[in-house]
Amino acid sequence: MARNQGRHRIARRTKIATAVLGLSIAVGGLVVSTTTGDPGSASADEVDKSQFVDITKVRPNVDKPEPGRNASTGSFTVDCGKNENGHFNPDNFIAQPGIRNGAQHLHDYVGNLSTNADSNNNSLLGAGTTCANGDESAYFWPVVRIDTEEEGEQSQGGQKQQNQNQQQGGRDQQRQADRDSGGGGQQPQGDRDQNRDGDRNRQQDRNGRQDQQNQQDNGQQNNNQNQGDDNQGQAQLEEPNADNELAGNDGEIQRPAVVDITFKGNAQEKVKEMPKFLRILYGDAKVTANGPANARESWTCTGFEDRVIKQYPICPAGSDVKRVHTFPSCLDGDNIDSENHRDHIKYPNENGECANGLTAVPELTISLTYKIPREIQVAGQYKVDSFPEEDHNPFSDHDDFANVMSDQIMDRLVDCVNEGRKCRE
Repeated sequence: MARNQGRHRIARRTKIATAVLGLSIAVGGLVVSTTTGDPGSASADEVDKSQFVDITKVRPNVDKPEPGRNASTGSFTVDCGKNENGHFNPDNFIAQPGIRNGAQHLHDYVGNLSTNADSNNNSLLGAGTTCANGDESAYFWPVVRIDTEEEGEQSQGGQKQQNQNQQQGGRDQQRQADRDSGGGGQQPQGDRDQNRDGDRNRQQDRNGRQDQQNQQDNGQQNNNQNQGDDNQGQAQLEEPNADNELAGNDGEIQRPAVVDITFKGNAQEKVKEMPKFLRILYGDAKVTANGPANARESWTCTGFEDRVIKQYPICPAGSDVKRVHTFPSCLDGDNIDSENHRDHIKYPNENGECANGLTAVPELTISLTYKIPREIQVAGQYKVDSFPEEDHNPFSDHDDFANVMSDQIMDRLVDCVNEGRKCRE
């Protein structure tokens, strides 16, 4: 089955790369820290069944503040489609700019057509959009998948795969020995710097330099460190396969049946325009490591939006799985970003008020509805893509936004919300 083959192929590449990293560390006596994820835990695929909760047994817990005298009560909805053009990648230019596949999980994109790891203000502007009104903003969130493969099925033939990994590890050791001795053999991308250092050392030998041995020893230590960094990058930054599966994130991608992108006002005051290129994060993709401070309860079912949970919902017949992502909306001046991508914009308090010194801007809510069969829900066979160490934790759900609206669209949005109208474009 193609999907299963994709899973095993990814797992082998990850284990091979990790094995080479371990060898490099052993040779160089170095310790390399991890910055974007843990490739060693990338084999986890299944979801803890205790993470699924019957939504009908959850009490209502959504409290909306009462609008004050100066509230901005309108709404502005943008039609950007449902990613019909298949714009997926495991990048995040806000949190991990310039790092291809740095998210280690797949994102669903609507809006800006060019969004990838290398996106910046200039590249986003004028790149085109899926939004009907010309809004070139970037909206993206992790995909949801259905995975009906059982754990036993996944491990079928596991001993054969282990033997293949051991054989591959032996070949990698031989290649490393060849490289250390200046020998031949096909060399991976990560060794180009080592080759160049080796060429320089051999040139020094031909020139009769007397300090060759010391330089080779120092160069070898640096090369081992570089090789470890390169191979670690290969293990962490896995490319998606042909089915858009990554290590630890596989299954059939579910396109949302409904994507609702709506901007609302503030319960206590009129809103100001968002500055162009403002970045906003929702939730925390690494809640297990970072703690719950920035994580949000995101999951519910249609008809039960008065309650949201941090687990996966099991919906009653006639109701669909829904994710609701409401972004912070109290901005610190005209700052479009901050070092941690959070300090420049905060949530209002329980009364809907922005803290002193912060300005209310339109509040973005992205709602995503999925037609997931109820038997799949009950069996615990759907999951959100995540960093491998999160093991598809539903509390790690998150969303990203970068404002690339024209001034004209932003003006219409603010006028609509402040005047209490309901607008759709």
